[in-house]
Amino acid sequence: MIDIERINLEEFFGCVAATNTTQMKSNAFKTIRTWLQEKSFAKWSDGQLRYVGDYKDGMDFESDDHAYEMKGKLKMFNKNGSTSAVDLKNFRGENKVVDKTFDYMILVDTLSMSIAITDWESIEKRIYFTPSSPTAKFKLQPGEYTMLAENIKPTEKSMTSAQILDNLQEIL
Repeated sequence: MIDIERINLEEFFGCVAATNTTQMKSNAFKTIRTWLQEKSFAKWSDGQLRYVGDYKDGMDFESDDHAYEMKGKLKMFNKNGSTSAVDLKNFRGENKVVDKTFDYMILVDTLSMSIAITDWESIEKRIYFTPSSPTAKFKLQPGEYTMLAENIKPTEKSMTSAQILDNLQEIL
């Protein structure tokens, strides 16, 4: 499993903070926001993780021994120790079956700048479906995840998400 002490969480959460804008959370840009945050986590992992989310389904990172998925959300962790409901998979008309694609899930609270980890088995027993939704969701209960770090002070980045989006305009 990853060694959280080797990850530069201040730099990672600096990326989280820099992309924590209304525009970056819009439907048009939330995929870019997620991609930036996942790439940042791999970059600051001290070589522990390789980003594979561009070409592998159902996982974002690999280490030498394990596969990891990352889910981030504002207010991920509730005061009572549970998590909020998290979308695990969008089926887009597929059969509603969730296969194991990762060993561990990294949970990121993008408001409190906190991070936790859980295993596939804990996620699997909490997966649920709603008839009107094309997604599988999960909601963990107290004790089903391990908090790794809380209230991290993000490093201020030299580039803002507004500058990133402005630079994208240059290709038009």
